[in-house]
Amino acid sequence: MKLTKLLLFCFSTISLSCQSQKQVSRIEVVQPNITQEATAIWRAINDYTFLENQGYTINLPKDPLIDSLITKSKKGTFGNEDFSTIYTLLETKFFNKHSYEQAKEKVAKEIDLLNSFVGKIDAEKSQWDWNFKMFDKYKVVFTLYGTGGSYDPDEGIITLLTNKEGGFMKYKNPAYTIIHEISHMGMEYSLVQKYNLTHGLKERLVDTFVYLMFKEKLPEYKIQNMGDSNIDRYFTKTKDIESLNHTISEFVKK
Repeated sequence: MKLTKLLLFCFSTISLSCQSQKQVSRIEVVQPNITQEATAIWRAINDYTFLENQGYTINLPKDPLIDSLITKSKKGTFGNEDFSTIYTLLETKFFNKHSYEQAKEKVAKEIDLLNSFVGKIDAEKSQWDWNFKMFDKYKVVFTLYGTGGSYDPDEGIITLLTNKEGGFMKYKNPAYTIIHEISHMGMEYSLVQKYNLTHGLKERLVDTFVYLMFKEKLPEYKIQNMGDSNIDRYFTKTKDIESLNHTISEFVKK
């Protein structure tokens, strides 16, 4: 009888432990606030010329005040003092906390898939000759403004462009863009900044990494036509990820 009770206790303890581990997510969905949205607009306007030259579609509020700030940016006179103007515009005319509900619901449906992606990287990165920077928690923040997706490699924050209908740029499934931004953060310091890679080559490396790692679960993922395509001959299979530091080191010398 004592043995039966002991076995039942052990089974219950293991079961609860497994449930607890299963519930721990590396992805957190964050409700945007006015400050975050004002920051997104400020950054887009501040980098407007660069983004425009790169061919990005830049989403901003339709308002004469925004047009005037874009003009300032192009003249080089836009700066920190313009942040409060943007904040006030959002507060009085545009911001609504309910505008992000459909986007949040769509990302919530992909949490398990995203956790599996992060887990796969975590399990394999020790075999690579470069350090993929990871975070215990990745925060997904939504925005109605900007170019599509962005990342903060110091805080593990992914900013995802959406609209009031819960639509996303490029891919219907937000998991595609989120894992793209997670990969950007992983490569930022150990590869991109280490070798001072161009914007185009950075995007090409990230796209190829995501494609090779997750193409079975992300069948619609495409590699953008950016950067030096000559890198492709050295980066064609999953095994090549292991020696990516050596590959880029040799590539940039040519």
